Amino acid sequence: MILLILLIGPVFFERIRIPSIVGLLLSGAIIGPHGFNLLSPDLEFSILSTMGLMYLMFLAGLEIDLIDFIENKKKSIVIGLLSFFVPFVTGYLVSYYILDYSIAGSWLIGAMLSSHTLISYPLLGRLGIVNKSIVTIVVGATIIADILALISMELITKFATNGIEINNILLLAMHFSLFFFIVLFVIPKISRVFLNLYQGELGVQYIFVLAMLFLSGTVAHLLDIEPILGAFFTGLVLNRLIINKSPLYKRIEFIGNNLFIPFFLISIGMQANFNLYINNPGEITYLLILIAAAFASKYLAAIISKLAFKTSHAETNLLFGLSTSRAASAIAIILIGLNFGLVSESVLNNTVILILVTSITSSYITQRSGKKLLISDNDTTSKKKKREQKLLVPVANPANMENLLDFASLIKEDDDGLPIYPLSVFTNRQKVREQIDEQQKQIVKVIDSMQSDVQFETNTRIDSNVTNGIIRAAEEIVASGIILGWNDKHTPLHILFGNVLNNLLAKTQRMLVVIKTPSTFREIKKITLFCNENAQYEPGFTLWLDSVLNFAKNLQLKITLNCPSEMTQDAIRNYLEKNKALKYIDAQNKKERPYKQSKDNKSTPAELFIFVSSRRKTVSYSRQFEHIMNNSINRFKRNNIIIIYPEQ
Repeated sequence: MILLILLIGPVFFERIRIPSIVGLLLSGAIIGPHGFNLLSPDLEFSILSTMGLMYLMFLAGLEIDLIDFIENKKKSIVIGLLSFFVPFVTGYLVSYYILDYSIAGSWLIGAMLSSHTLISYPLLGRLGIVNKSIVTIVVGATIIADILALISMELITKFATNGIEINNILLLAMHFSLFFFIVLFVIPKISRVFLNLYQGELGVQYIFVLAMLFLSGTVAHLLDIEPILGAFFTGLVLNRLIINKSPLYKRIEFIGNNLFIPFFLISIGMQANFNLYINNPGEITYLLILIAAAFASKYLAAIISKLAFKTSHAETNLLFGLSTSRAASAIAIILIGLNFGLVSESVLNNTVILILVTSITSSYITQRSGKKLLISDNDTTSKKKKREQKLLVPVANPANMENLLDFASLIKEDDDGLPIYPLSVFTNRQKVREQIDEQQKQIVKVIDSMQSDVQFETNTRIDSNVTNGIIRAAEEIVASGIILGWNDKHTPLHILFGNVLNNLLAKTQRMLVVIKTPSTFREIKKITLFCNENAQYEPGFTLWLDSVLNFAKNLQLKITLNCPSEMTQDAIRNYLEKNKALKYIDAQNKKERPYKQSKDNKSTPAELFIFVSSRRKTVSYSRQFEHIMNNSINRFKRNNIIIIYPEQ
């Protein structure tokens, strides 16, 4: 029955213009024990719905833009505090003075109203705005508000039963300290080793990620902390290990959004009992007051945030839409209050109806304001159409074939529909058939092992020499860039690539990228970009800058800019600011030479140097820069190094 709802529901609800999340909530109310009683929330269903909630919070942590989060952490903290204190105080005052509940009961209701769950978060993924700054801020604010709400619940329940004792406060602090140690330090270390060990084995990796997700939830549960906090922080710490848009990431997102999370949404709807208000009409007044306090307090917090941070109307509404829905944490708070005798069963049912109403409203507001935000962003961004990225990747050495294709997928624009073109060039005409077959098998094997959703279109050329084969293939597909591999750590650049690279630089004006990859890109923790004076005047300036930016975005890393010319630095910053990507440039403004950045010439694969070089007799060519680049390459043999020759 559930699967039929998931199959038919979205199509039906789309026809009548109801968000799919709202449809799932209403479906749960209709088929639940208080509706037509077609399905009971038994143990198996309860387990699946709990997995859905954990998955929802895990995805929220996994999809958050960490760079944006760090940039806007102050806003997240302030909005999180507002989202907690305004509803908490409102809920307490309304419950105590209007609804005539006890102090402890009013405290719990205030805590319940101050919490919120990102029920409508999946809608943002469908709109493609999960990486917007306002979304990242709200996700950060959510966890702050929920932590404070759960702490306040812990305090009132413990103090109501045992009184205010220093031992209870110390125990709570010890539990949270142990929880954060395991989730923020132990799990990341285990995950980094395991995911690197089983790289390419998606099935094993996915099961491991699930294990870490529920391990963190179990640890939280054993320490009397809500498991959803464990799920969120697990997503946060695995954020950089699971690259955005990677095959593993897409499978995690796909299974969660299409299976586990819908189970959770249906389970929320199943708990609604409207018969209570038919039998006892007086409860409707309490419910309406509670709903009014819930909406008014969260909206007031959003308005204060707007005044403080000058957010747009669409951003303010999106903030309100995301933060107004309550779910699991709200039920958990009231259930614990019921177990301790602090609130009645009618409060629990009012909370369930409140969850249903706020979730439905949240979905409508989020979808509407999200679309407006998307439209306004499209109106304000540059009208200049970006160049199509047709990346040609000559492959010959199996040792670096995967790294080359992986790099091409990391610098590629998201969802542009264009394939990456692996190229094999042969000069031996006598046994060329056998060579082509063998090379094709190796390429297919590497592509299969990557298990990437990016399309690849293999090309084969037979020519008098490698350079001519590459150039003719680039002409045929109208390539925007050619990516060459350099796997040998010890052979100097000019010896290894002397003829091929020099010939390509002389015979083609396309962007050339040479990469040396002694380690995988997942090990990189720092990117330093070196470019020479006047680099902004090269015709291919925006093309290489977009490629570097895509690379940094996908690895969730900042770029430390190292240019001797302030005009060049300003040109890069202005372009990134215009495209709303300035956050990916480190605030530091170093002008050190690369060989001075590591003491005693100690290099590490965790550092990536990107050199934006240039062809001779071009506007940005500098013999001194070329000397510095070659000197650095010779000194830092263990580093990942990328050399870019801009398009002319």
